[in-house]
Amino acid sequence: MKVIKVIYNAESEFILKVIEKITSKHILELYRTDYHKDKKKSREILERHGTKNLPLIVFENENLDEYAAIWSEQNPDWEKEINIKLNENGKEV
Repeated sequence: MKVIKVIYNAESEFILKVIEKITSKHILELYRTDYHKDKKKSREILERHGTKNLPLIVFENENLDEYAAIWSEQNPDWEKEINIKLNENGKEV
């Protein structure tokens, strides 16, 4: 089962509604940068992907290896791109 990590803030909460529509089986991890508890972990993930733009969605395969990410700078069709990434085999880095 794949893991979806979502890093967001109050301004990008719309992404939660998009994620609710996803029917593929997945594990969801949410990190809200407005919460002190989530700030450190979310900063590490943002830096690893070279962006400060929110929302950021990171995909991990069954081995917990990150294989893809989507962030707002790319102006994606969120639902379509999430489904494409979930259907990838997850072996690319």
